[in-house]
Amino acid sequence: MGFFEGGNMAFALTVEQKKKLIKLLQEIVRYADLEALALVTRTGMSVAFFSEKDADPDLFSALSAAVLSTGGMVVDRMDHGHLWEVLVRGEKGYTVLSSAEDFILIGASNEAHSLGLAIRVLRRYSRKIPEIFKEEEKDISSLVSELKDLLS
Repeated sequence: MGFFEGGNMAFALTVEQKKKLIKLLQEIVRYADLEALALVTRTGMSVAFFSEKDADPDLFSALSAAVLSTGGMVVDRMDHGHLWEVLVRGEKGYTVLSSAEDFILIGASNEAHSLGLAIRVLRRYSRKIPEIFKEEEKDISSLVSELKDLLS
């Protein structure tokens, strides 16, 4: 099983971020019975995508961002606190969109019996996604600080 960065609207990742992200996504697939798994930005840009079905990662990303945005508006209007996830369930399967700060972690399956497990796994791992990007930002800011000290 391979993950690839999205289509035309791909999000740029460092080598270290790619390694950490692929490891995390592989863990999710190991624990949850998912037929599709994706990470997208809240603006709909594809970061990573895997699907057993022939799906367009850019369209999937854009639709997911729109659905999560709508879910966020509902949560705000109903005063339900912070949005954790949005569940879209159809006759033949489900898709869970889990909030991961600036990102959306998305899992989909046709196996309804695995829905509860998928929600728990995606919720758990959605908390780890921002850490991958914050560590990199911290490293860059510390390098800039060190460079400034050297130049002074």
